[in-house]
Amino acid sequence: MPAIDFYYIPESPPCRAVEMVASIAGVKLNKHYVNLFTEENLKEDFVKLNPTHKLPFIVDGDLKMGESRAIMCYLVNKYMPNDKTLYPKDPEKRAKIDELLHFDVGSLYVTGLRLLRPRLFGPHKELDPEAEKAFKDNLEILENHLAKSTGKFYLGDNITLGDITLATSLTFLNALGYDVSGYKRLSAYLERLKKSIPNYGEINDGPLKSMTDYVRTKQEG
Repeated sequence: MPAIDFYYIPESPPCRAVEMVASIAGVKLNKHYVNLFTEENLKEDFVKLNPTHKLPFIVDGDLKMGESRAIMCYLVNKYMPNDKTLYPKDPEKRAKIDELLHFDVGSLYVTGLRLLRPRLFGPHKELDPEAEKAFKDNLEILENHLAKSTGKFYLGDNITLGDITLATSLTFLNALGYDVSGYKRLSAYLERLKKSIPNYGEINDGPLKSMTDYVRTKQEG
């Protein structure tokens, strides 16, 4: 199986979600580190390859594509044709996974990043109350769903692409200093994911520690 060219920064939750799916699918990634903090993604050669200049981005033969959730779906569709759980072909099951993927990127991740971006890129230590309320509303949605669920994971007893992207989003926001331990079911769910997703620690532990240390240094500075 040829390697896929993978343009990424390991601290990015969407990049790590793609890494985990590739690991599960047995796809080798030819990694190209792109430093967003020094704006390497805006260099002419990279913009020529990837006009959106966003990460992650892959090149698989003639295919060039971005958007992490789309990449995750593509990897399963192409390299796991017999998959029945991660992204099943049943229309109703797949629809619920798609719904969760869109909720993550359109609601949870965006409100969390809006809340915590000042800690990452700016000098601000205090959280904006309006942004925090929007983020908490989404955490409550997850908590309430898990309260009604009888399965180990968000949509049942099998890990799906939706679980993987939620895991990276929530642990990243926690690394930026937002404590979600008050959401007991959500916290327990995250612990189950960490233990159940193959190669979770190998892919996530280092980048998450790096982000935690970075934010702590900024807050103390």
